[in-house]
Amino acid sequence: MPVTTMWIGLGAFAVLLVYLGYLSNRRTTKTMEDFVLGNRKLNKLPAFFTVTATLFSAFSYFGITGQFYTNGIGAWIQVATTAAVGPIIYFAGTRIWLVARRYGLVNVTEYLSDRYASRSVGLVAGVIVIVALVPYMGAQFRGSGLTLEAVTNGGIPYWAGAVFLAVVVTLYVMSGGFRSVVWTDVIQGALMYVLLAVAMLVLVFTQTGGFRNLMDTVQEQQSELLSNPGGGGLFGLPYLISVLVIFAAAHFTMPQLQQRWMAARSHSTLKFIAISLPIGTGLIYVCCFYIAMVGVATRPGFPTPEAIYPAMIVEVLPQWLLLIAILAIVAATGSTANSIVLTLSSIVAKEHVRPVLARRGASEQALDRTVTVTTRVMLPVLVGGGLLVAFFGPESIIGIIVSITWPAVFLIFPSLLAGLYWRRATAPGAVASMIVSEAAFLSLDQGWLPIPLAGWHPAMPSAILGVAVLVVVSLLTRPPEKAHLDRHFDLFEEPSTVPDARG
Repeated sequence: MPVTTMWIGLGAFAVLLVYLGYLSNRRTTKTMEDFVLGNRKLNKLPAFFTVTATLFSAFSYFGITGQFYTNGIGAWIQVATTAAVGPIIYFAGTRIWLVARRYGLVNVTEYLSDRYASRSVGLVAGVIVIVALVPYMGAQFRGSGLTLEAVTNGGIPYWAGAVFLAVVVTLYVMSGGFRSVVWTDVIQGALMYVLLAVAMLVLVFTQTGGFRNLMDTVQEQQSELLSNPGGGGLFGLPYLISVLVIFAAAHFTMPQLQQRWMAARSHSTLKFIAISLPIGTGLIYVCCFYIAMVGVATRPGFPTPEAIYPAMIVEVLPQWLLLIAILAIVAATGSTANSIVLTLSSIVAKEHVRPVLARRGASEQALDRTVTVTTRVMLPVLVGGGLLVAFFGPESIIGIIVSITWPAVFLIFPSLLAGLYWRRATAPGAVASMIVSEAAFLSLDQGWLPIPLAGWHPAMPSAILGVAVLVVVSLLTRPPEKAHLDRHFDLFEEPSTVPDARG
């Protein structure tokens, strides 16, 4: 791909996204609820695209395709995780939606602080998600840099590709907030689905002569990739169960996805997300699997498996389609980065800035205005942190996600679920659970505790320990006042009292 052509395409794409941000800004008020949740009016079709585009980005184009290439069909277990999260969204997600809508909550850490009547719970959870998601955002910038460097043969250096995406994301999120994120996600999500399907079909039929020939070739060359535990023996039963539990719970807990549950216009929107998410995930994984198998059949021993997709499309797609395919990759990485940075900035503003201003006696109107401005200001700061990870962090995108982001967020899930279903859960129990389980996970993951795990992911025993700590400490400490708990739990007994549209 000529460098000039690539820059022209990137420039046009950036202008489109920033213009969408400008249009969204014209409809966005200065309230925190509107800037972060679009005034809770998220409808079904935009919800589908913004949820799937937020979930699948560099992870699908690079991480999961590379994992299929290296370890085989066992990676398909992660589709089951989105099927498993469906019931969680339907039941627990409804409870979060009810509470957030009634009391004006805009993120999951704010819910935790409110439910447990303790800022410490939200603060601890906030620190965990910031530490977990800044590397995740960095993985998106890394995916953009790797793609543009590969397709231009170094004409666009890695750093320039990463910085380009970071600047564009910052500009349109700062201008339009949640609305710009959602509508750019609709465009980027549609591009992702269409171009992955086109690339899969082109690669399968031009490189291997069709799906039957492809699978016969893979069976002859590396048959272990078509069964478990797969290449390298990764997907044994303990690890498969680990991935199913961790990803399903983390999908629900992820703060950028929690904001989608909170922003839903109605309960029917939540139900639609719960049903459509597994279907959308399955479509993505089908494409990624067959693309990876084409790589196995035609490029065995490829030195950088996570780069197999862009390496192949450069060789087979016509220039005009290649340009669109590359823009789709960049768009997909941006669709996750934009959601993360908006969510994290709202957490910093709500959990750290607002309490300080409240103690100084600021009015509610002044508080909301200042917190909204702070959210905007924090965007480039957090994007800068993501860029540092892209330049100096781990090189493996799948490694960042599986070893850092998802397990760390997963370990918040017991405190979140207990808050929704167990009146006796207390703030000391939630704080102790998160701290102890995260410390145990880090110790196991880094080998500081030389305990054999027999194939289980280290987050699994850490979660069991966290649940035990949550239960024991909660039973030994005093819960919030009954009136405060009734404020939450009475909503679950009479959900019909909460209107479909906030106000």
